[in-house]
Amino acid sequence: MQNRSGDGTGASLDELDRQIIGALLAHPRATHAQIGEAVFTSEATVSRRIPRLIRSGAVRVIGVLDGETTRRARSLFVRLRCRPDAASRSAEHLARWQECGSVKLLTGSFDCLAEVSYTSNDHLLQLMFEQLPGLDGVLAIWSNQVIRRFATPHNWSPSLLPADVVDRLRSQRVDRWNEQAAPAEVPPRLVRLDEMIIASLGADGRQSWQQLAERCSASPATVRRRAEAMMVAGSLRMRTVVEPSLVGLAVNAFIFLSIHPTQLGQAGELLAAHPAVLMIAATTGDRNLCGEIALESDGALYEFLSGTIGQLPGLQHADVAVALRSVKRAGMIRPPAPRTGD
Repeated sequence: MQNRSGDGTGASLDELDRQIIGALLAHPRATHAQIGEAVFTSEATVSRRIPRLIRSGAVRVIGVLDGETTRRARSLFVRLRCRPDAASRSAEHLARWQECGSVKLLTGSFDCLAEVSYTSNDHLLQLMFEQLPGLDGVLAIWSNQVIRRFATPHNWSPSLLPADVVDRLRSQRVDRWNEQAAPAEVPPRLVRLDEMIIASLGADGRQSWQQLAERCSASPATVRRRAEAMMVAGSLRMRTVVEPSLVGLAVNAFIFLSIHPTQLGQAGELLAAHPAVLMIAATTGDRNLCGEIALESDGALYEFLSGTIGQLPGLQHADVAVALRSVKRAGMIRPPAPRTGD
């Protein structure tokens, strides 16, 4: 069975492709042999398939500097209500901002959502009171600062592989893939070589230690030692990036919840364990639990809202917005999907 993507990549995936993507989500730097064992195919087949998936734009594997762990940056969600003729233009403008890691156009009570990183209160002040209000067509702005992450895309596992296979792949990772083992201490200060390693892995997270060494002008043993030390410390985290629609999850949506403060942690942990949840975080502002979900259909969204959201402890209010277009994900601006008939 093949799945023709509607996300602008033009990629066509079969079941083995989907399983390989599931393995990469579980362990972004897994070897071809480890992935082959997980999906019951040969190492040679995996070595052919992964480069094709990456070349097509279906998948990216990247290294990410964790701004929270390194205390270099904090983040917040920004929601915009725009004039009908200005929403797409505002989203595309936001996507060009270096501070914006992801930007979505949505349908619901607001039109555009961006995840924004900031380095200081002065930086945030400039963004919120000068740059955002200056966008043409913006009618209203809401912001929710992230104060605790329960789940991030680093540990998203959308049921593409059996749970025991995912667990085995995750056990082989060096980097921190979940939010339960956050380091308590400030990690060591990054030196110039560390910065070069992070930048290089940010462009290609599956390059070999030899390739990384050549790009960083150091020995393979040195770059591996430095990279793995940053991974263990939580400074460097590996991530596989894929649009949910590409793996059969056609409904990508965002939830903004009000939970009684005494039950906020319990609600966050329950959602973090659900395979539909890409990300969920406790926030400040008008909503105190915000996140992203991906499901296969509107019917599945209904079941999630009634059976999962509706049963959360302490739930007081729920707002749901369905994504119409992913303008930017994980720092990369995405081309619009081709129009039907083009």
